[in-house]
Amino acid sequence: MIERKSYAITLTTTEPFRVGGKSDPLSEAENPVAVVGGRVCIPGPSLKGAFRGELERYLNDTYYDNQNKTWPQNKLALQPCIPGTKLLSDEQRLVNEKHFRGPSCHYPCDIGTRGKCGRRNDECHGICPVCYLLGAQGLVGFVQVPFLFTDIRYDELYSARLERTSHTVVRGTNRSYQLVPPETVFTGILEVLISDSLLGWEFGRVRDLKESTTGDVWLQNGQWSQEKVLKDLVVDRIKAIKGLGGYRSKGFGKVEILIKEAD
Repeated sequence: MIERKSYAITLTTTEPFRVGGKSDPLSEAENPVAVVGGRVCIPGPSLKGAFRGELERYLNDTYYDNQNKTWPQNKLALQPCIPGTKLLSDEQRLVNEKHFRGPSCHYPCDIGTRGKCGRRNDECHGICPVCYLLGAQGLVGFVQVPFLFTDIRYDELYSARLERTSHTVVRGTNRSYQLVPPETVFTGILEVLISDSLLGWEFGRVRDLKESTTGDVWLQNGQWSQEKVLKDLVVDRIKAIKGLGGYRSKGFGKVEILIKEAD
């Protein structure tokens, strides 16, 4: 038997807003908005990325020891990873500064070797809280992030590059792009897996993972109840998202999000 809890998400744009979509040869817009089934949307991966970013920031803001530039040993299991197997130089700097534990959490793990994950046996091989919720490589998470849809039609504007001396538009640089206006409302349903009797999983509890891993270490001390995980790491972090999409430097992207348990 599977039990899920559903949350209704209502996202309202407070500025012009766009998440880019695939170019349509039938449209003259060079930078279209994302559309699925004829409806403008915020794709699930875009919302998931913003959610993950808020989780990472919250964990670092709350538990990272800024004075000593490290994670306290007793909080190390809460340290988030950086998704992906190859880190950019800026990401590697964040790992070196101990804000992140390293590349993406994965399952199973070759503990005590540098073969599969490249970590030593004295480093954390568990699943971080972010990957517990959103999934690690080879292991599904508990939260299903939705696409958000609106029935509002998009508008279309143009941008161009100015010549630096004459301050006139450079010929051939006038490009069209689509956007949705402020006060546009997007909605969707986020689902959380509460229990799966076949797998023996229960949300907010350590999973009994049979393959090589130290697993959900951060839940072993009993300080995180199911209610605390739902509130602090799901509901409050979704509400904390204040920006999405592109063109941020052009005055786009501010949003307000309401989330409540669905009937």
